[in-house]
Amino acid sequence: KNDYIDIFSHRIMIPIFDQYGNPVGFGARVLGDAKPKYINTMATPLFNKSELLFNYHKAKSFARNYEMIVVEGYMDVISLHQRGVTNVVGALGTALTEQQGWLLRKSTEQVILGFDADGAGQTAIARSMEILQKMGCDMRVLQIEGAKDPDEYIVKFGEGRFRLAMDNAISLVEFKVKN
Repeated sequence: KNDYIDIFSHRIMIPIFDQYGNPVGFGARVLGDAKPKYINTMATPLFNKSELLFNYHKAKSFARNYEMIVVEGYMDVISLHQRGVTNVVGALGTALTEQQGWLLRKSTEQVILGFDADGAGQTAIARSMEILQKMGCDMRVLQIEGAKDPDEYIVKFGEGRFRLAMDNAISLVEFKVKN
């Protein structure tokens, strides 16, 4: 029995690139309910999740009207990109770091936070807003009712409605008032 095939037969392998398009690591997403759900390359001098944004090397050239949407992970990015939303990056988790914030600030004026609708996603929005506010970013928060994350939302409602949600993303003040 081949252990390599057995271990990875139920996972999708995803290359992760740095801001210049150089491959620096990989992520894997389990198909189904097995645990752990995600596996990433261990931290190395080339791969540090806190300094990378998944898909940044492509999304920076697609930033629509100097606007970038940030989602939690690569599955959201892939789903949105496949459906025509190309100005999207993944934070590779639920925590946007200062390093990632500065990377965003280099290429965009407006950042739309599109984290999951669960408690961890909402906490990540609040933390991310603190970081991005210090950098002078115009921040917005994506409101996606009827879905748990951007991937589910765009699959369920389509690109047009997703772009409408992006256009109607709420400000920092509105988010704080609602929460």
